[in-house]
Amino acid sequence: MMLPSRSFSSLVRQFQALPPGKLFCLHGRSSEVFRLSLSMASQVLLKGIPVVLVDGSNRFDVYRIADFARQVTSRHLVKRRVTPEDLLKNIFVARAFTCYQMEATLTERLPVFVRRIGAPVAIIFGLLDTFYDEQAPLFEVKAGLERIIAALQQMKCDGISVLLASVDVKLESKERNLLLPRVKQVMDQVFSIENNGGDQALPQPP
Repeated sequence: MMLPSRSFSSLVRQFQALPPGKLFCLHGRSSEVFRLSLSMASQVLLKGIPVVLVDGSNRFDVYRIADFARQVTSRHLVKRRVTPEDLLKNIFVARAFTCYQMEATLTERLPVFVRRIGAPVAIIFGLLDTFYDEQAPLFEVKAGLERIIAALQQMKCDGISVLLASVDVKLESKERNLLLPRVKQVMDQVFSIENNGGDQALPQPP
């Protein structure tokens, strides 16, 4: 299966399909993973569905969502006029700057918040970026990641679909290089974005 073009719409349908509660991961060598994730978020927002985005890599781009709204209107892809405000009012963004903030956000705040506002979709940018910081002891990083995985699995059981977007990195620490493979193990679908301007993405088994 190739992405995006024809298969990007297939990925969106898979992510939104019943039953709710899925864990998807997009990863690759370029920031294309964030562009595609925001495109998926925009598709969800277009239906009036609230989305919560946790940004651990400072990659949230409000202009991309606004541009999506203008494009669907100008190309007459929807029956009504869609303004950027129509979409942006339903996306809620939180930022995490350390691995401890990321853990607290995903294990404590996010599950409560998505239930309170009735958001069935959560997107996480750069889940592991702060966990790669060598100043954080490895044993704390690994324990924190396991608590996050447990929280993600619980959200899945609660009918919340979660999309992770992450840029591949090559670290000096062999142990920290194993963090992404650990996350991929618990995903329902893992998609690797080829570094070719976003013309392809190849699904991989978790």
